[in-house]
Amino acid sequence: MTSEQDARVIPARVARSGDAAPRARTRPRPDSPPVYSAGSDKVLAAGAREWGLDDVLDAVFFAVAALATLWLAWLLLGSGTRLSPGAIVNILLFWAVLSYLALPRLHQILTWLYVPDYFIGRTRTADGLLGDPVNLAVLGDEEDIHAAMTKAGWVRADPITLRSSWGIVVSSLLRRSYPAAPVSDLLLFGRKQDFAYQKEVEGNPAQRHHIRFWRVPEGWVMPGGRRVDWLAGATYDRSVGLSTLTLQVTHKIDADIDVERDYVVDDVRWANDAALLEIWPDFFTAYHHRNGGGDRIVTDGDLYVLDLDRLVPDSGGELQQARRAEAEVRRRRPAELIVAMGLVVAVLTANALRLFGGGTIDELVREVDGAGAADGHRIVMTTATVTTAVVTLAILGLAVAVWFGHPRARIALMVVLSLNIGSVMTAISAVGVRQAGWGLIAAAALGVLALLAMTARPVPRWERARKAERLRARAE
Repeated sequence: MTSEQDARVIPARVARSGDAAPRARTRPRPDSPPVYSAGSDKVLAAGAREWGLDDVLDAVFFAVAALATLWLAWLLLGSGTRLSPGAIVNILLFWAVLSYLALPRLHQILTWLYVPDYFIGRTRTADGLLGDPVNLAVLGDEEDIHAAMTKAGWVRADPITLRSSWGIVVSSLLRRSYPAAPVSDLLLFGRKQDFAYQKEVEGNPAQRHHIRFWRVPEGWVMPGGRRVDWLAGATYDRSVGLSTLTLQVTHKIDADIDVERDYVVDDVRWANDAALLEIWPDFFTAYHHRNGGGDRIVTDGDLYVLDLDRLVPDSGGELQQARRAEAEVRRRRPAELIVAMGLVVAVLTANALRLFGGGTIDELVREVDGAGAADGHRIVMTTATVTTAVVTLAILGLAVAVWFGHPRARIALMVVLSLNIGSVMTAISAVGVRQAGWGLIAAAALGVLALLAMTARPVPRWERARKAERLRARAE
């Protein structure tokens, strides 16, 4: 095979089934008046997902948590003048809540309404924003990819855990090398990448080559009818900065993603003689846009397809071990659930302090009365305290059930957390935002953060997986 042939096309591999390029189809001329009927089976098979009661309730509390987070950000900002000289701390807390909690949740709600959930050659961020483009495809098994990338000197990225997240923060701040640093999750086919590889640049964690891989669904075809086994997105991290869309600290990518695509392809082919390349020119329209971090991206629209079927993968022992480790990670409780349970414990502690701190209501009422308020505030505060006591007991029982993966208990806990937030809102409205002390603000923050973590999407997915396991075990 000539170098020109190797660079442009692999005959008989255009379609995964072994056929040539998909042929155009036609329709016979009708011999009777047409009758309008339902759509084709192909379209009906890709129908919208059915919503159950749990899904509807999850969506409702997802939105409630978003509104509560916006209220918390406003509370932190509005109480700053009362808490001087700690106003700077309030401003920083306002930024953190707004950029890491409120805006991402708002983006998730809005993008769920208008961003397409089918393949358009773009990934999506966890917040629902359009992410990095898909610019590479692979023919071959998972073992082939691992063998090719490892031989080319790439390092498999660690999964995102509390430990690895802390590791990337420390390495970025201290400029320490972290070759297996995790990459942020991007979604394709409604799920995050199966795995990712990267190459750190000169030991600098702020700069790295990286590529994410997604296995295509069974029977799925590319636009035009061609088939591949994997899709991938390769980009180059050039620095660390703030996202222009969410104000979060994130890696900033180089705009010309085609350069990184070409680098990955050349690196793999240089290290693996059996790797072949096919280019599908103008697979997408050439365009320029921005990714989920607000970074500018430009691409020529060509899709590069690596054929790794002819590789001889290394022993599968390491791969099987990695798969077992990934399966174990999936079975673990998600970080969001662990954080939620920690916040629930903090909510219970805060509620106990509010209930048994002694003189809390009288002190607050005296402050308000001193400002000329009516005696009705005492009734309001007493009602809020009684509600807090009932809510505290309910939270304690439900939290245990949630920890063991019962979806309905989580729904009930979200109801109770919402009531808890409502009681704190009532107390704050009784004394005024500018008169609210650190105790009430902390109680509000803990309740909102707990509800926000409880409604994070990995939590219901994990609970439903555990419920399915229990049902399978009972059936067996």
